[in-house]
Amino acid sequence: MSVKKKAYELAKAVAESPEYLRLKEAETVVNERQAARLMLQDTQEKQAKLREKYAAGEKITDAELEDLQKTMELVSFNPYIRELLEAEYAFTELMAEVWQIIGEAVGLDMPKAEGAQAQPESEPEPKVSEARSRLWVPGKNM
Repeated sequence: MSVKKKAYELAKAVAESPEYLRLKEAETVVNERQAARLMLQDTQEKQAKLREKYAAGEKITDAELEDLQKTMELVSFNPYIRELLEAEYAFTELMAEVWQIIGEAVGLDMPKAEGAQAQPESEPEPKVSEARSRLWVPGKNM
């Protein structure tokens, strides 16, 4: 079987994956809610401005970083945006695993995720429980 044909099969599998379907549903929900959509757009614009500034070699001030952090905290209180962010993270993790598998199969030296450090085999990886909101979200059981 050709590599391109397998790539199309992989693309179909990714498009049908629970992570991707969750992401698309979360995007739809946010786009249907004007307040959530505007909050997300504002946050994305702030992030883009800081990225552009950084790429241009300009120094990002502590006040700018603090403003972005406060915006991110505020936005994370919106359950629709929080679901979108969590879905984006899950999908990104899936795609990173796919790239890792492909890279290992062809012998590429793939960089590890930032902050990821190898732990001794005898030491189990620490478990982190998922943060849960105490807000009632329509359609979700608590």
